[in-house]
Amino acid sequence: MADYSGFESHDSNVQVELEFGGANGANLEDITPREIILGESLLTPGLQTSVILDSHLHTRIRKNLDVFKGSGIGINLFKPRFAELNLPASMRVVQTLYRLENRHPLDDNNEQLTLRACDQSLLYDAKNLVSKSWKCAMPSSIASEVLKKCAGAVELDIQSASPGRDYIAENIHPFQVVKQQTNAALDGDDPSFLHYMTYNVDTGYGIHHFRSLKNLCAQAPVASYHTSNYNTYSDPAGVMEYSFPCDFDLLSDLLNGIDENGKDISTLIVFNPLKKMFSLVGSQTIGCGIGTTVIKYAQTNKNSSAQQNMCDSNIEKYRLKRQARMGLLEKDKIALRMTVPWNPSLHAGKTIDFTVINKENPTVPNYGSGRYLILHMMHIIKRGGYAVTKLDCVSQTAGRGEV
Repeated sequence: MADYSGFESHDSNVQVELEFGGANGANLEDITPREIILGESLLTPGLQTSVILDSHLHTRIRKNLDVFKGSGIGINLFKPRFAELNLPASMRVVQTLYRLENRHPLDDNNEQLTLRACDQSLLYDAKNLVSKSWKCAMPSSIASEVLKKCAGAVELDIQSASPGRDYIAENIHPFQVVKQQTNAALDGDDPSFLHYMTYNVDTGYGIHHFRSLKNLCAQAPVASYHTSNYNTYSDPAGVMEYSFPCDFDLLSDLLNGIDENGKDISTLIVFNPLKKMFSLVGSQTIGCGIGTTVIKYAQTNKNSSAQQNMCDSNIEKYRLKRQARMGLLEKDKIALRMTVPWNPSLHAGKTIDFTVINKENPTVPNYGSGRYLILHMMHIIKRGGYAVTKLDCVSQTAGRGEV
């Protein structure tokens, strides 16, 4: 694997080393890294890695950029300033290059291009299909089996989930199977399971997570930030910029099935074809119409599963509240948007504490201070080692079904 270090920096910035597995000296000649972007999201079962390069067009030996296709890339990041403070200071990424894009001339002699990389499991998911049936299996066990055997996942973080149910994967991709398990999995009575990925900063590989929003929001914070030291790369607790895109949105809550008190107001109409019975689950309001706000229809085998030699479908438990829980993660529900100095301990699915200092009374934090769950995040490292982490967060109250 060819090494290439193209970022010079001082102690408060990040040192970067790139390793290209499919490139020889000729293909790396006069190539300079401009920017690296590493992204995670609770709504995406993948990792978004981009490397933007400046390349000299006219070289002694003709470059063949096709050699990068399907080859490995390694990214090593290190921040001396954090190491001095005994804080997490390094991050490694090991992925496969799958796309070359946005190649365009900068001037007569140079061009710019973007290489995109992904975890190997994303490529396995694209290549493979799953056709199998399970009898009374837990969603977490199905997710674990499929991710290991069919998607080639190296590292898993699987939270136990109920209920057991009959399930058939009808020749679909592994990640689609896991998505269907998140839709039916319960943490107690909470149907908010997510399949997402984060970087393992030590090994460089991606970790597949199958966790509930309720469970994630109950975690202790991995970092605390405040507004007293503003716009600096060196303070690990400092904030460079922040905003509050959405503090509350009652109209959107109602349309997703949550009232002004945080109470679920969805209605589910279920039909049992064997019993020839309809049932109303959830909000029982009967007025101008049947039910309230969000109404869904589903088939059930409740009280007849034994006659059909099946497990209970349990549709009544997870279908009713799923939309309301996932609605809390929509783009227009971002409660806190923040840019901080690069920090390898930050990941999607982790919580942070944020304090808006009250200059008149520092003992009483301003409105907006509190605990937040990281929904999306990006590490952005620019030439010179200037590195930041951008965060989109939702309130910790999302874990109990509130904005």
